Amino acid sequence: MPFVDVELARPALTEVERALVDHVERGAVLDLAEDETIDRTEMRSWDTSRAVRAAVVRDILRGRLAPEPDPHGLRLRGARITGRLDLENLTSTVALELRDCLLSDGLIARDAHLPTLDLTGSVLEHPHAAPMAATRLTTTALFLDQVVVEGHSASGAVDISDARLGALQCCGAKLCNDSGPAVDAERMQADQSVFLRDGFEAVGTGKQGTVRLHSARIGGQLSCQGAKLRNDSGPALHAERLQVGENVFLRDGFEAIGAGAVTVTLSGARIDGLLVFQPARLEHLTNPSARLNVDGLVYSEVPAGLTTDDWLRLLRGGTPFYAAQPYQQLAAAHRAAGHDDQARRVLLAQRRDQVLRRAITSRAERAWVRFTGLTLGYGYQPWRALIGLVAAIAVSVVLACALGGHGGLTQVRNPPAPGPAPCTLVERIGIGLEVGTPLITPGTRTHCDTTDGATGQILTATGWALRFGAWAFATLFIAGFTSAVRKT
Repeated sequence: MPFVDVELARPALTEVERALVDHVERGAVLDLAEDETIDRTEMRSWDTSRAVRAAVVRDILRGRLAPEPDPHGLRLRGARITGRLDLENLTSTVALELRDCLLSDGLIARDAHLPTLDLTGSVLEHPHAAPMAATRLTTTALFLDQVVVEGHSASGAVDISDARLGALQCCGAKLCNDSGPAVDAERMQADQSVFLRDGFEAVGTGKQGTVRLHSARIGGQLSCQGAKLRNDSGPALHAERLQVGENVFLRDGFEAIGAGAVTVTLSGARIDGLLVFQPARLEHLTNPSARLNVDGLVYSEVPAGLTTDDWLRLLRGGTPFYAAQPYQQLAAAHRAAGHDDQARRVLLAQRRDQVLRRAITSRAERAWVRFTGLTLGYGYQPWRALIGLVAAIAVSVVLACALGGHGGLTQVRNPPAPGPAPCTLVERIGIGLEVGTPLITPGTRTHCDTTDGATGQILTATGWALRFGAWAFATLFIAGFTSAVRKT
């Protein structure tokens, strides 16, 4: 077999490519735009003086064209990368920085290991594959600030699922995919923070969601301040079982518009820091009660942004189904912060939602819950029963005084004497207390009692009803005070 010199077989480098190799060895930036502002509408008209082949970039990262690269790595600005940049399975010690570049065939970085990958301001496209296919990418920092990505792939416009990152910065990016997610970061691990903010916009389609963070793990914070997410056929943000070590920010103009099962799902997620949730717009295109799913969401502090009343309104009217856990979690956070009154309000709202959203189907149970809600505040306001008890006693005293003065009560005389003798006001009050107060017998009946006439019989019958009501209210108060009703 004849010997073939690989260096001679490789196509000769163009002048721009030779300059790139030289800049990599010197640690300098090759700026083909000469520090001028890039007009993205003119990128496709760039001629060969701005073109660098994707294979040349790959060979530089492999060390074949620049055996002793400067630690700054490959830094290129204002270039058109021709061909699909293939970094698959590549392990390199050379950092890659492609700023304000056009990658019309995108890049593939599956299973690649790079020090850093910086695509700030670049435009990535592909007619059918993911413009950025970076599943299982490993890098200390991934910069996608101000990028524009146009995708037509079911796997996502930016596919970084199972990636292992130090940090992800995607501020001001514009991502669109008409066949799937804009960002698929399922099971991604980021040791530091993830920033999808400061004008970040993403439009996707399908049930997977526009921004997909399913089972992702973020060691720092997740910031989506000012982000705008949209999906006309599925979730805008799908963050089921997401784990975040610090704070989560969904505020300062954050918008999510979705369809399908729910607009934003944080079900089963865990936030070890503070959740700041104050969306400027949270909308479901067809079902207002399917805007948010937080069943199973766990956080360590009382959420900021929305007030407790706003949270309760959202849980009641913006979630697709009744779930006890979101209420219990919110109440626990308030209780841990020493806000016992707020915790009781949350638990009261939970019981109301349980009844109104028909989580309870048995008529008997629904009737019991409604009754305890009216009389005890579902066991969290036992003072209501105490008010009922006091009211029953007051009514009993008033009736005894009123009817007793019209022949309903008479003095008991021993020996008997002819003709009725009206009871005194104090005696009538004593009869009222005896009728309406459980377990208390003043002994007034030994010298003042009801008559056999119509007024006396009315007072007797009314007294039975009032005593029953007083007993009921007393029992309910004890049950509510000892939390027995809450357990049912």
